[in-house]
Amino acid sequence: MSTSTAFVTPAPPTCCRTEPTSATSKRYLATNFSTPLRSTPESSPRISARFSRNVTRVKSFEGRFEDWDGHFDHYRSILRKRNKTLKPHKIYSRVEKFWTWLRDNEILPSDLKKEHFVRYAADLKSGALCIETEQYSDSSLVIFLSHALAWVRHLYKTDIFLADPFEGLTTGKSFTKANYRPALTIDEVRQILRAPDLTVPWGLRNQAILEVIYGSGLRIGEAISLTLASVDLADRFLNLRDTKNGWDRCVPMTRPAAQSLERYIQDGRPKLQGSRTGNALWLSYHHEILTKETLTSLAAKYSEQTDIKFTMHGLRHACATHLLEGGADLRHIAELLGHENIESTAYYAQARIRELRRVHRETHPRDAQNLKS
Repeated sequence: MSTSTAFVTPAPPTCCRTEPTSATSKRYLATNFSTPLRSTPESSPRISARFSRNVTRVKSFEGRFEDWDGHFDHYRSILRKRNKTLKPHKIYSRVEKFWTWLRDNEILPSDLKKEHFVRYAADLKSGALCIETEQYSDSSLVIFLSHALAWVRHLYKTDIFLADPFEGLTTGKSFTKANYRPALTIDEVRQILRAPDLTVPWGLRNQAILEVIYGSGLRIGEAISLTLASVDLADRFLNLRDTKNGWDRCVPMTRPAAQSLERYIQDGRPKLQGSRTGNALWLSYHHEILTKETLTSLAAKYSEQTDIKFTMHGLRHACATHLLEGGADLRHIAELLGHENIESTAYYAQARIRELRRVHRETHPRDAQNLKS
C-alpha cells in the first residue's frame, strides 16, 4: 500500500506576513520597523524598509577607493625600507601623485589599463599636475612614471593583480648626454681615497667609509646601516640587512677596504664611542651614530679638497664601471650591487660604450672633426 506525503507550506514569519493577525504582531511591527509596511501581493514576502535600503545601497567611488588605503599604507612602509637615504615625504610623493591622479579621475587601481598610464604621462608632461613649477623636467617625468610602473608591478608580483595592466610599458628613459655622468677614473678614486687625515679617529673612519663604498659598491643607505655584527674581517665580507630591495645579501670587501676598516675599528671607533652608540659601525666625533647627511657632507668636503667633484653614489658607480672594464660579467655586477633587474646594471655598460664612442670620435685621426676623411 502506497503512502502519500503531504507537503505543507510553512507560514511566513510574523514580520513578513501580509496582514498581522493579532494585536501582538501589530505592536511587534510598530516597535521594530519605523517605516510603515506597504501592502504587497500575497505571493511576495514583505521586507522591512531598513533591510531594503541595505540591499540596494551601492558603495560610492570614494568608498571603494578608500578600501585601498590599507594597501597604500603597506606600500609606503615598503618604500621607506627601500629608500633609506631619502626623507619619507620625498619617497611617498613620487607614487602618491599617481594615486591622487587616479582618485581625481575616478579610476580604481583594479580597473587600470595601459591607456591610463598614457593619459597620466600626458598630464605630467603638459604641466597639468605641477604644483611648485610650471613644467616638469625630463628627469622628473622619468621618476614619476617609473614609480607608477613599479607600484603596479608590485601589485602583480604580490598576486593582488592576476595580470600586469602595464605590461610592456616603459618610462621612455634613454641614455642621453643630459642624464649621463662619466664615471670617476681609477686615478681619481685613488686621490679621493688618500684624502682623509689618518692622524685623527674620524679620518680613519672616513677612509674606511670611502674604501667600503667603492670596494663593495654599497648604496649610501646600506653603508650607513652597517653594524659591528655586519663585518666579517676574517673572510672579508659584509652582511647587509634590510636593503633597498628588501632582501639580505652578502658582499665581498677588497683587501684595502678590510685593512682600513680593521684600523678604524681598533684605533678610531673606541675614541668615538658614546653611551648610546651601541654596536653601530660609523660614529661621529660628537659620540653619536653617523647620519646619511654626514656622508653626503663628507663627499662635498673631499670634492673640494681634491678638486674632483663626486658623490658617494659616484663611488658606487665607479665600482661597477671599473669591474666592467676589468672583465666582470653583468650578472655578477648586478648581484654585487643588489640590482633586482639586470637592466639597471646594463646602464653602466651602455654608459661606458657611449663614453668610448665620444673619445673615439674626438681623438681618432679618421673621425676627428678637424680632419677630412
